[in-house]
Amino acid sequence: MKAFAAMETSSESLEFELLPYKTKPSKRERPKAGVEGQIGHFGPVVVERCPLLHPLAKGMDTARLSGPDFPETVFRGKRRLGRPSLFKAELTLDGHIAELRFNSRAVRKKDRTLRIGHQGRQYIYSIESLGMKRILEREGVRVSIGPGRHVPPATTYSAGTATGPVDALDLAIAIVLEEVDTDALTLAGTALSAPFALLQRWSDEAE
Repeated sequence: MKAFAAMETSSESLEFELLPYKTKPSKRERPKAGVEGQIGHFGPVVVERCPLLHPLAKGMDTARLSGPDFPETVFRGKRRLGRPSLFKAELTLDGHIAELRFNSRAVRKKDRTLRIGHQGRQYIYSIESLGMKRILEREGVRVSIGPGRHVPPATTYSAGTATGPVDALDLAIAIVLEEVDTDALTLAGTALSAPFALLQRWSDEAE
């Protein structure tokens, strides 16, 4: 893994695809699910999570990104719909915990964003609408990922585009969030996740 300060950047627009995958359980390993892809000259990347509830995880779930030229990236949050969610979330980048800010009570769409701070960088992560493009931005850099080509019978790729001097850290954050339940960032998703959010609020107040 490369040190953060020495990470390569891409000065040209970068396009990539992410393919969903699943593995079957074995006697030694639990099943895995996630996405994988070849991200231009940055090389291969894999995000994995376990689709089964882990009884010892106390309702939490984890998505983990790895790749030879990517910083190890781990997103942990309350489990919802088989994925970690934005509630009680923690993002670790190359062993360092990032700052996460998300106002689950915001009413206006523009206020329902995930703000991420890490080593002087400030990111804003937003979603155009439920099931549409997911966008990660910092000054001069934009990574968007949305629905891509469909391969019968039931495989749909995700199509990504990165512009500006993007590096592996930018891409790692955007890609790991593909395996996180971020529905609460949209107005429609907010309505669907309202009962879950209320339960988490009660849980927080009880602690």
